[in-house]
Amino acid sequence: MHGKQDYSIGKVSNIDIRLLSVFITVVESGGLTQAQEPLNIALSSISTSVQDLETRLGLKLCNRGRGGFSLTENGREVYHQARKLFQAVDHFNANVAGLKGRFTGELKIGILDNSTMSPTTRVPEVIHRFSEQHPDVHISIKVLPSNEIEEALVNGSLNLGIGLFPDSKQTLRALVSFPVVVDLYCGNQSPLFTRDDISIRDLVLTGYAKGCYSPDPRGKLLQQLPTPPASSYLSEGLAFLILSGRYIGHLPRRYAANWVKNGEMRALPQAQFSHELELSLVVRRGETVGPIMRAFLDIFSAFAEE
Repeated sequence: MHGKQDYSIGKVSNIDIRLLSVFITVVESGGLTQAQEPLNIALSSISTSVQDLETRLGLKLCNRGRGGFSLTENGREVYHQARKLFQAVDHFNANVAGLKGRFTGELKIGILDNSTMSPTTRVPEVIHRFSEQHPDVHISIKVLPSNEIEEALVNGSLNLGIGLFPDSKQTLRALVSFPVVVDLYCGNQSPLFTRDDISIRDLVLTGYAKGCYSPDPRGKLLQQLPTPPASSYLSEGLAFLILSGRYIGHLPRRYAANWVKNGEMRALPQAQFSHELELSLVVRRGETVGPIMRAFLDIFSAFAEE
């Protein structure tokens, strides 16, 4: 009978911490080559660090070579344990700094593309007030699709997320929710641009471009449309497709407002094709809310109540 694998390396040294930090970045970047930019070190140095960590642990952590980068089972476990270690260090530093009345550390936030288009998110104002009160906290923001935000929250590489998470109640906990109005748009070169009597058949004959703000695929509208011939999970990419005149697609109303004002896009009849989605500010379920995150959330809640 096999016992539980022992991942201990004795007394953890500064060298081990450095090697683990490099390993975490490699995993979250998707490989050694991709980790060069965030680490700002040469590929050969990254490779040596990973090899040194494997030697110190006595474990093979990843496969690398022509077949691409992938983690071994031991590598996945070491990654998760290393994440817990760094989270504990972050909490310790934040708590000690809080005792002195001055927070230091990092707040890592994942935000869905153009989720600030909801007038009730107030994200810029929250960041302004938070950075004003806690200038020594480094705020790191990544713009990601909702599924990648969820993955990063679960593995601990993000502290907070803002996005669309309709089916994530088992892994994420919503703290604040706010609506965003989404319309179906066409460009001024589309044959639909000057028409008001638009049917589902007209949409079927037009290319539909899928994006992150598309309605639930189980809903009536998308079930009647053919498989999308184009897609972009960044709103700017979707806007290019719509402006080409060849595709229609869903965008947040506030995001599309300038193109509508300039006559480059129009929303198709809103009573038929518009919908409202619920954005959420989320943390990983079971996550311990540390003092830095608590300070940010308190400011967020204060703005939500105004």
